[in-house]
Amino acid sequence: MSRATASGSAGSRLKRLLESRSMALIPGCHDALGARLIEDAGFEAVYMSGFSVAASYGRPDLGILTMTDVVARSIQIAEAVSVPLLVDADTGYGGPLNIAETVRRLEQGGVGGLHLEDQKTPKKCGALAGKELVPVEEMCARIIIAKRARRGEDFVIVGRTDAVTVAGLDETIRRCKAMAEAGADAIMVPSLETPEQLRAVATSVSKPVLYVAAETVRPMYDAKQLGEFGFAGSLYPLSLIMASVAAQRTVLRDLRTTGNTAQHIPNMTPFREIGALVGTPAAGEEETALVAGT
Repeated sequence: MSRATASGSAGSRLKRLLESRSMALIPGCHDALGARLIEDAGFEAVYMSGFSVAASYGRPDLGILTMTDVVARSIQIAEAVSVPLLVDADTGYGGPLNIAETVRRLEQGGVGGLHLEDQKTPKKCGALAGKELVPVEEMCARIIIAKRARRGEDFVIVGRTDAVTVAGLDETIRRCKAMAEAGADAIMVPSLETPEQLRAVATSVSKPVLYVAAETVRPMYDAKQLGEFGFAGSLYPLSLIMASVAAQRTVLRDLRTTGNTAQHIPNMTPFREIGALVGTPAAGEEETALVAGT
């Protein structure tokens, strides 16, 4: 389970954060090290990005990863941090039994919540063309099944619609309202671009609504603007992986060209600092205490 805190379960903390309407900024990652960096930087929650996790496997975000893949990575991340984790669970990886099992395994693993989307299976990354939606009734059924499967009401169920680029704004708002009525704890809508779209979606339901930032894909808005539109928070699924790929490409290019990495040393995080981030000193102290107690 994730590291215990005095302020309640991961789900209860995530729910409080979203319901506070404080325009929470929630960066995304694909592994436990990224989650540690997010927590270390002072953020109140972590998001596990489906696109980023698929990319970390060297695979496209086209519904290729299985529930087993995603649950295993989610638990690794949840165990590494004390802040709550929200997980991209795609469409729930199948039918009702698959959705229920996904919820149970993530909840048992210390995850704070998940989001389910209204695409047909196999799904595609929300930024890609060719997406197809299930009927709104089927999407609402996914939410209801997820709610029934969770052991505690604090585990957060977020309903996501990809209708913006497929069916337009009116259908998007209709689906937001339907998911809220089905009992989703929060609503998530990617692919919004204009201030008019953002404002209409953010105010369409009484539940917290999450914005999804996508640098290099769509226009960007800052936290103040998003708060004024009415969003409860914003996810940043791509920020870390895009910055990481750019940095790694630069180092590799220069190593191949010059035969060394010396010019990059000033921008590198020292070995000792990374060790501290992942808990090397604490592990050493624990080992000493264990040996002393034998």
